[in-house]
Amino acid sequence: MLLTYKYRILPTKKQHTALLSILESQRQLYNGALEERIGCYNKTGKSRTFFDQIRALNEWRSEDEEASSLPGRLQRWTLKRLDDAFKGFFNRLKAKNGRAGYPRFRSKGRWNSFGFHEFIGINLYEKRLYFEGLPGGLRVHLHRKLPKTNNIKNGIKSCIFSKDHKGWSVCLQVNVCHRHRLSDRSIGIDVGINHLVTLSTGEHIPNIHITKRSERKLRKRQRALSRCKNHSKRRQKIRRQTTKCYSKIKNTRKTYLHQVSRDIINRHDLIAVERLNIKNLVQSKLARSICDVSWAALKNMLRYKAEKAGAQLIEVDPRYTSQDCSECGVRVPKTLRERVHACPSCGITLDRDVNAARNVLHKAVVGLEVLNVTQWSKHVPRNISVN
Repeated sequence: MLLTYKYRILPTKKQHTALLSILESQRQLYNGALEERIGCYNKTGKSRTFFDQIRALNEWRSEDEEASSLPGRLQRWTLKRLDDAFKGFFNRLKAKNGRAGYPRFRSKGRWNSFGFHEFIGINLYEKRLYFEGLPGGLRVHLHRKLPKTNNIKNGIKSCIFSKDHKGWSVCLQVNVCHRHRLSDRSIGIDVGINHLVTLSTGEHIPNIHITKRSERKLRKRQRALSRCKNHSKRRQKIRRQTTKCYSKIKNTRKTYLHQVSRDIINRHDLIAVERLNIKNLVQSKLARSICDVSWAALKNMLRYKAEKAGAQLIEVDPRYTSQDCSECGVRVPKTLRERVHACPSCGITLDRDVNAARNVLHKAVVGLEVLNVTQWSKHVPRNISVN
């Protein structure tokens, strides 16, 4: 499986200037390639393909010394990024979901990365990165070790350099082998807003409401920014402070989700989650709260961490998980305001989210073929012990 390791890089002043120059050259290459595609379509009715632009890039590099001063793989990454933008545009056209969003020209504020689609033309040696066009070796702060591979050059598949308000960082995509372990500890998960996660064992993991906690500070920054004059030094200062506030919210949320997902994976071998359509859910009145809790990010973290640890993640149909009784299977209709599940058939009373988490686990272990209450206890589970 492929994992991405992000590290801070510590460039010298000369290297910092060189990185900014490379970043700007790739932005201009992207805009030039986009302009070429638009012009070709307006004249001939046909668009330039990725391979057409690669051939044109090779011809340009053979004639221009400045273009050939950078690795060809780096420039191909930029052209591939444009090609991916067009593929996404055409896919959205076919899906007909709102506006398709034609690829746009990138200003300096909307272009902050460049990279190598393959780890060729760049080397990592003794915590330093070397590639053509960069003076000296670029120091990498390896705060954690890369996974052990037979050949580090073969293990790293690609890398991307990015710039933010803190400085430069590099993301290394590494091919690692994952282990397998027996599934003897299973758990069902129900996500929510009051509680981030509710487990089928009855345990609740709280939601930290990071956006709500930072609302006042963020509102002050936004009001101060709106009072500033355009292109003034004070506006640049307040804008940096606002960016840091947004970044802190994002990083705090991401760190908490990493901690929660890691704890769940360490304690369980089979994790059952709901297959939620979050795109439709964020169109409701609870959109702000759903975006703040980041259910999709949590599920993605659980997925790749489960694969790395040799655990299993199963997604089930979320229909009626809150309505059906986890004890006897009787459907008990209830509104969103009702937070307690009370079954009139078997008499069980428990938290609504705990009942949903148990139903999620039951669907993952037994399957989706349960039709009525009489068949509820007749199905034989898979070779998984239910906690």
